[in-house]
Amino acid sequence: MNVSDKILFVDDEKALLTGLQLALGRDLNVHVSSSVEEALMIFKEQGPFAVVVSDFQMPIMNGAEFLQKIREEDKEVVTMLLTGAANFENVSDTVLHGQIFRLLGKPCSSEKMKEHVEAALRQYQLIRAEKDMLEETLNGAVRAMTSILAASKPLFFGRAQRVKEVAFKLAELLKVSDPWRLELAATFSYLGHVGLPDNIQEDVYKQIELPKEVVEIMEGFPTFISGVLGGIPRLGDIPEIIKLINTDYNPQVLDKTGTHKLASILRFCQKYDHYASEGRSNGKIREILSASQDKFVPGIIEAFTQAYDVSSDGDYIDMIDPQLLAKGMEINQDIRLPDNTLIAPKGTVVDEHFLRITGNYFATYDESPFPDAIQVLVRKGKS
Repeated sequence: MNVSDKILFVDDEKALLTGLQLALGRDLNVHVSSSVEEALMIFKEQGPFAVVVSDFQMPIMNGAEFLQKIREEDKEVVTMLLTGAANFENVSDTVLHGQIFRLLGKPCSSEKMKEHVEAALRQYQLIRAEKDMLEETLNGAVRAMTSILAASKPLFFGRAQRVKEVAFKLAELLKVSDPWRLELAATFSYLGHVGLPDNIQEDVYKQIELPKEVVEIMEGFPTFISGVLGGIPRLGDIPEIIKLINTDYNPQVLDKTGTHKLASILRFCQKYDHYASEGRSNGKIREILSASQDKFVPGIIEAFTQAYDVSSDGDYIDMIDPQLLAKGMEINQDIRLPDNTLIAPKGTVVDEHFLRITGNYFATYDESPFPDAIQVLVRKGKS
């Protein structure tokens, strides 16, 4: 668990800040600012911070308003407000409704301040521990569910796994908060596909022109997913992300929770996986998606270029015994069972789920149901 220990003090009395640095800086990771504008910049550029302590009586905006802005940037940060006796009654309601951890009276001795800050650090650690435990529990449950669904519906849940992996890479470069939501949304976005008839799944996967009735069914998937997830605590953002996946990104829309940004990343990654499954190189995919980059969150083409080598020189086809397939290999042909059921389309990247599925077929068929050799694309431009 990566937990910040940084404390930011904000006060327009520079002598007070100097005193706090001298008294507390030896034992604590102290940062200071004498203006709210500078403090907001420090918070964004040097964060995350565990604790922010602000004076109430500040120029431009008061400390309560400033701490509200801080919490809009980071909901986990623990905030405390310093105020003189004259303002104590005025800010008591703010403390109750503004999620401020403690209201401290001025003057506050360095010894007392250290006690309060250490209590705030413990509170932050508890908040982070609870959040990390929630993420681990949810992600563990999702991975277990994905393993089961990948075995029964390998087309869509294999894609979900690949989309998630690409999304994580791009999210890190785009500095996305709470990337665990990507894993949940990437997986659950395909939940509706479980009910599709087997004879139509391949057409849906390959995005072949579909009958009107099938299109109408698929348009109802986000509503279906919302109903499934609606009763699960703290998953409120996930259905909203899924609903927004097919929506063009609009930078003018206020996106406090980051749902629009996450949805746009997933849309890009789903497009990427579709083109990759057709055997297109990363360079060609970048060319195609760059032509419509205004539909995606700004910076995603640059992040993709940074995450993936987009050159294509040196790509070649190799033939591999299906029993020698290994994780990371990219299949360059559709793999079907003798009854023509598609179990892995061209572009599938071999992972542990794929190997488990093929292992099951080897174990249950008297003779291998696969070709003697399978085309594998050795792609120089694949990260």
